[in-house]
Amino acid sequence: MSRYRGPATLISSGGVEVEVYVDLRTKQREWSGTATISDFDASDPHDQTLRLPDGREAQITLGDSETWSDVIMLVGSGPPPFA
Repeated sequence: MSRYRGPATLISSGGVEVEVYVDLRTKQREWSGTATISDFDASDPHDQTLRLPDGREAQITLGDSETWSDVIMLVGSGPPPFA
């Protein structure tokens, strides 16, 4: 299992970029994780991009989160950008 913890940039489908802290991991055929963020309005949870500090990017979908929490679930699409 591969894992990445650290800074990343979350890019909305509208091109808005927000710096986040992520905790990502791979499973057998998928990868997912969480992002800690305080202010990100994603009207469409699909078609988001996650960029790591080294420039590698991947498509993600935002998962469920509690309205009181600043942690959101991320579900990756395609190969993980950290493996």
